[in-house]
Amino acid sequence: MMVPELICALVLMAVALRLGARLPRPARAALAGVTLVAALLPFPYGLSGWVLSYLSHFSLSSGLLALVAIQHRLTGHYWLPVRELRAVCLLLVGLALWFYPMSLGSSYADPYALGFGDTLFSVVLLLVGLFAWLNRAYASCAVLVVAQLAYGANLLHSDNLWDYLIDPWLVFWAIGWLVRDRLLVRRAQRVPVESPAPAAAPAGIVER
Repeated sequence: MMVPELICALVLMAVALRLGARLPRPARAALAGVTLVAALLPFPYGLSGWVLSYLSHFSLSSGLLALVAIQHRLTGHYWLPVRELRAVCLLLVGLALWFYPMSLGSSYADPYALGFGDTLFSVVLLLVGLFAWLNRAYASCAVLVVAQLAYGANLLHSDNLWDYLIDPWLVFWAIGWLVRDRLLVRRAQRVPVESPAPAAAPAGIVER
């Protein structure tokens, strides 16, 4: 079993659990197990091979966040605090806003070339991870460090560090999660606070 197929299986499990969010917990666990088995079957029977052939490969960050989503759907709560998940999504969207326009020709500089073993680029990412650690954004730090470790071990079918950090589908998901998070925050702010019930008048006192 290859790492890209495993990451794709995790993404498919997260999607399946999102679609079956209203199912009872045992049914969700069964759905996750069936999806995992169906995704990891050898090609041409497994789903992962077909998905990867049409959508290309997912990044390591996609696999890590898919694990968080799976844990949330199976247990009902986030192992990763929402504040840190928000920080990860902001980091990914920020990287994408800088990376994709420049890689598509908006500038003469090509940031994708930095991913081919550029030492300075790796140092900058580690400094960003250190900054995230100092600000207690541990999940963002973990994503940056684990991606570089996986890149050093050549776990994906790519020799570019960017392919370990982000992919278009992950960026779309992060944007959607941030929009949903903002809407939920606004909805919570609009909920009126119930005023306490008036205290009952003491016995023997008649209100006028």
